[in-house]
Amino acid sequence: MIRSKFNLDIIFYLFAAAAFSMMISLFIIQLFAGLLSLFWLFESYENKKKAFNIFSLLLVIFGIIRILSILLSNFPSVSYTSFYKDALFYFSFFSMSFYSQALEKDKIRKIIDIFIIGALLVALIGILQFNLKLVERAEAFSSGYATYSSFLIAALGLFTFIPYRRLKKLKWILFPFGISIFLSGIITSQGRTNIVIAITIIIIAIILKKINFRSVIIIVVLTVAISFISFSNNKKEITQRVENPATLSDRNIILKGAEYLAFNHPLLGYGPRTFHQIFPFTNQLADKRIGSWHNDFIQVYFESGILGLLAFCALITSALWLSFKFYYSEKINLDNKNMSFGIFLAITALVLSALTAGFIDSPVLSIEFAFFVSLLPAQIVLPQLFPLDKNE
Repeated sequence: MIRSKFNLDIIFYLFAAAAFSMMISLFIIQLFAGLLSLFWLFESYENKKKAFNIFSLLLVIFGIIRILSILLSNFPSVSYTSFYKDALFYFSFFSMSFYSQALEKDKIRKIIDIFIIGALLVALIGILQFNLKLVERAEAFSSGYATYSSFLIAALGLFTFIPYRRLKKLKWILFPFGISIFLSGIITSQGRTNIVIAITIIIIAIILKKINFRSVIIIVVLTVAISFISFSNNKKEITQRVENPATLSDRNIILKGAEYLAFNHPLLGYGPRTFHQIFPFTNQLADKRIGSWHNDFIQVYFESGILGLLAFCALITSALWLSFKFYYSEKINLDNKNMSFGIFLAITALVLSALTAGFIDSPVLSIEFAFFVSLLPAQIVLPQLFPLDKNE
């Protein structure tokens, strides 16, 4: 049993506020996630040790490699900014993991519900802005369309498998309505990769009988209606995409640059946030504002080398494997199985979106990733890496 020295009601409200505000306001999520991390810092060492699990160990390894790549960076003035820009991700990871084990299961379920409500609100904000022609592609107040879309597909994966028994008679309409809002937000953000990922999530849910035939009909009708109305109100970007369906958004040039630099600095990379300093074909980019490799795996490799990439892949693989494994375990109940598989889909969605975008350097998506992984110990029992003393 993980115990906190602080009032758990305060912890619950901070955790819930961080979950709700994740994409609504960058300042608010940083405030509440920062406060939650501050409480965690003052927890006892013994309790922190009890909460230390395989995910914590892999993140520590990844963090150490990132620190080494910063200290040995070819461009220290740029890479040193990662010390404060990435700090909240690491602190959020440990604090959320700790408190997800300290809080009662019912409190964790409420936090997940609050996260979903916040994500639905974000989806609605993006759709509304798009319909009002305030943006060319649906996006949130605090981020662009790519981050908005990636955030929503991960939330959709979790939402689809949450056991909403509290809704009772209203579930038949609220559940498909929620899915339709997520899908409409993703479609109006016009990210082709994320649209395919979202549709795949729905197909998996149908195959596993989490969405019945009546709900499928409602989802299709509502999603088509909302998307049709939205594109009728705002045609500019979609018209350009229809006229140029094969555009690669400079990704072919980015991949050419990656191939050119592939075997330089293979061990620890060039250091974090050095894309502008090392990319060899900047003059060939149509969009001069591009500041990353648009692929987290390529980015981590060039920033932290093969060591960083292996640690990053190990963290992701362990989360995916355990969440998937426990869906078929006979040792946990059906609700926890569904929650574990929802987390599996959420993390998978983020990882797949990272093939054409990225989450590890995003101030929002990195915390969303930390949130999902931190929920796993609350659903499944992980072996302790540091066995308890006999007197404990």
